[in-house]
Amino acid sequence: MTGQRPVDGSPDRAADGPPVALVAGASSGIGAAVARRLAARGSAVALVGRREAALKEVAESIRTVGGTALPLALDLAEPGAPARAVAAAEAGLGPVGVLVCSAGAIRLAGVHETEERHWERQLRINLTVPFLLARQVLPGMRERGSGWIVTIGSGVGCEVVAGSGGYGVSKHAVHRLTELIHEENRDHGVRAVTVAPGWVSTRLAARPSDLGVPDEQVLDAQDIADTVAWLLDRPARMSVGPLIRVEPSASRAAAGTAMTRHLTSSRDRGAGPAAKETP
Repeated sequence: MTGQRPVDGSPDRAADGPPVALVAGASSGIGAAVARRLAARGSAVALVGRREAALKEVAESIRTVGGTALPLALDLAEPGAPARAVAAAEAGLGPVGVLVCSAGAIRLAGVHETEERHWERQLRINLTVPFLLARQVLPGMRERGSGWIVTIGSGVGCEVVAGSGGYGVSKHAVHRLTELIHEENRDHGVRAVTVAPGWVSTRLAARPSDLGVPDEQVLDAQDIADTVAWLLDRPARMSVGPLIRVEPSASRAAAGTAMTRHLTSSRDRGAGPAAKETP
């Protein structure tokens, strides 16, 4: 396949090129952008998500430029699905050397307004699924002496934002999970980092126009994909993170401020914030 080959000789690269990558939540938004970016670097990429048609579209966009992509339509929240995803990726492409956890669910509400099922769903997708995926790939990475685990966190998980509910809690927790993975595995050649974006223009986020913010002041998915690629290009001797915040430059586009304004606007309209989930 075509694609840029590494030149720094890092041991976290397979002898014949960049490692196989598995991207969870790859059918749209940040996950799709990361999958395309990793494929452009030369990785064969397993695309995991719930919407088969959307996954196939992303896979085709990768293949048309000479990349290798394997779409795997799975709901990672289902029991056993993370293990099946890793097994299918490794059977089809080889050992997973890069895991990117980008699947996400969000429902904004105060603690007293949050239904148990919404709380459980957000913690399952935003926290437990990354844990289960990491648990599957870590033994192989440790044995090979190389690997990357990248979780897509949130700037909201770095702050106390009223109304962020299970989303804020789960993102804060996945930040700590990633720190633990990094600390426990750094001497085995495995690096883990959370990329915690601020406001990114995706289907999970409020539309900039609804809050009077110009589109160009908000991050886009490619910004986050480029950040992930930059991380993977660091030499093996270098540790970055394990928490990296990526925020818009404009203060009015800050994640916490934007979420607070979105919640206030929704309540003023008498409409509860809708639940959203990376497909």
